[in-house]
Amino acid sequence: MPTPFTHLRIAQNLLADDQLSPSCRALLHRQKPAFQLGSIVADARVASGVGREVTHFYAYGRPISARPWRLMLREYPTLKDANDEPHLSFLAGYVAHLATDEAWALKMVRPQFWEREWRGVERRDKFLALHLILTVMDERDERLLASWQAESLARSEPRDWLPFMADDVLRGWRDLVARQIVPGGESETLAIFGRRLKRDPAEIRAILDDPALMNLTLWRHVSREALASVERQAYAFTRDQLAVFLTEFMPAPVSA
Repeated sequence: MPTPFTHLRIAQNLLADDQLSPSCRALLHRQKPAFQLGSIVADARVASGVGREVTHFYAYGRPISARPWRLMLREYPTLKDANDEPHLSFLAGYVAHLATDEAWALKMVRPQFWEREWRGVERRDKFLALHLILTVMDERDERLLASWQAESLARSEPRDWLPFMADDVLRGWRDLVARQIVPGGESETLAIFGRRLKRDPAEIRAILDDPALMNLTLWRHVSREALASVERQAYAFTRDQLAVFLTEFMPAPVSA
């Protein structure tokens, strides 16, 4: 659910997180481009026209009964046999993405937006508010991306890494994101959200730039403190699931 900029910022933080083992971090540093691509490419479903359940292994409106990344490995067991570092690091990024989205769905979207009544607010306006909070995160995280991110991401080169999305789809998504984060690049987040919401991006921009409208539309229902709490929990969960994946499913490439 968070945007590619937020997922790249999470990947950036994971690379520097000393709560991950040195061998895990060394692997991800050696294969940063693949790790970056894995951290964003689940959302290439938007370009490939497939449903969320195909790339995220859960669907809105149904309970998440198992870790989505475990369901991915169960459905596509050949992914357990990744035998080179770039593929393993790509899958590590994909696992991190699925873990973040799982935590976001369970701790923010469902309890705060869909299961809790906002008095006098229609569902379509909740949908707008959800995209406002995602844009707040997106714009913050884009500013915090390190200077190496764009060039490094552009160097990622998939080689039959996923059985459910073709390499040309992965490359297309890589290029879409990379061109936005190069120096002087222009974010396409509002344009994408505008199409999804069927609203003029300028209208969304006007709300974002008006503190009173943001309070009326979003913050009086979901506080900044609630957002910060969920982000902390989601990051810790993502880091823990990434560590489990690398040690439990792919131990040989990261052993000392």
